Amino acid sequence: MEETLLLSLASSLIIGFIVLLILRKFKFWQPIKDYGPKSHYLKQGTPTMGGIAISLSFFLNLVLLYNHLSKQLAFIALASLLSSLIGLIDDIAKVRVGTKGMGTKGKLIAQVGVSLLIIFFLKRMSLYDSRLWVPFLRGFSLHDILYLSFVAFIFVACMNAVNITDGLDGLACGSSILASFSLFLIALWQGNEEVGRALIIMIGVLLGFLYYNRYPAKMFMGDSGAMFLGGFMAAVSLILKVEILIPFICGIFLIDTLSVIIQLSSYRLRGKRVFLMSPLHHHFELKGWKETNVVALFWLIEGILSLFGVILYKIG
Repeated sequence: MEETLLLSLASSLIIGFIVLLILRKFKFWQPIKDYGPKSHYLKQGTPTMGGIAISLSFFLNLVLLYNHLSKQLAFIALASLLSSLIGLIDDIAKVRVGTKGMGTKGKLIAQVGVSLLIIFFLKRMSLYDSRLWVPFLRGFSLHDILYLSFVAFIFVACMNAVNITDGLDGLACGSSILASFSLFLIALWQGNEEVGRALIIMIGVLLGFLYYNRYPAKMFMGDSGAMFLGGFMAAVSLILKVEILIPFICGIFLIDTLSVIIQLSSYRLRGKRVFLMSPLHHHFELKGWKETNVVALFWLIEGILSLFGVILYKIG
C-alpha cells in the first residue's frame, strides 16, 4: 500500500505541474463571482479545471497497477468519469461564456441523466443489490424502484455537495482525503483490498493536488474535479454498501449543502437570511475569519464526522 500511495502522489505532482502550465498557457482562469467575498477578487487569474489533473492521475495509476479492471473498479472508474464530464463542460462554459456556466437547472438535468446512465451500468455489470446497509438492520430490503431512486439521489447529492464545498483553497480537496481514508478503513475491514487500493490511489492523488490547491491556491479543481470526486465517493459507497453512512463520511459536504438549502428556504419563505452568506464557509469569511482558519476548522469537523461514520460501521 505504501508503494501505491507514493506512486500516486508522485504522478499527481508531475501531472499537476503539466496541467497547470497548460491551463495558464490557454488562460483558463477561474471566473470570480460578483456577489462573493471581496477577498476572493485577489484570486482573479488563478487557473481552474485542475480536476483534469486529478482524474488523469487517478486513471493513470489504475492502468499502471491493474492489468485488468474488475467489475467493481470498472464501475467506480466509469461513474467517476461520467460525473467529471458534466463538471468539465460546465467549467469550459464558465470560462468561455460566463460565470453561470451550464446554469443550475442545466447541471441538475445533466446530473440526473448521468445518474440514470450509471444505474444502467450498475445493473449491466451485475453489481446491483437492493439490500441497503443500515446500522443494526443488515437484512433490511427496499423495493427495487425505491432503491434505484435512492442510488440516483446519492450521485446527484454527492456531485453537488462536493461542488458547493469547493469554495476555499484546499477545502474540498482536504475534506475528500479524510472521507477517502474513512472509506479505506471500511474497505480493509470488509477485506476488499481491491477497492482499498483504489482509495489509497485517490488519497495519494489528492495529496499531490493539494500541493497546488492549498492556500494560496495555484490552481482550482473546478467543477470537473468536484463532480469527479462526488461521483467517486458515491460509487465507492455503493460498492462497499455503506450508502447510509455518506452523511457522516462526507459530513462537511452535507453541512455546507444544508446551509445553502436553509439560506434559500429562509429567504424565500421569510425574506430573511440565516447566514451572512452561504455556503457556510463564506459566512465565517464574512465574520472576519482568515480563509486558512475556516479551512482548518472544516477539516477538523470532517475528520470527526467521518471517524464517527467509521465507528458506526464497526459497531453496526
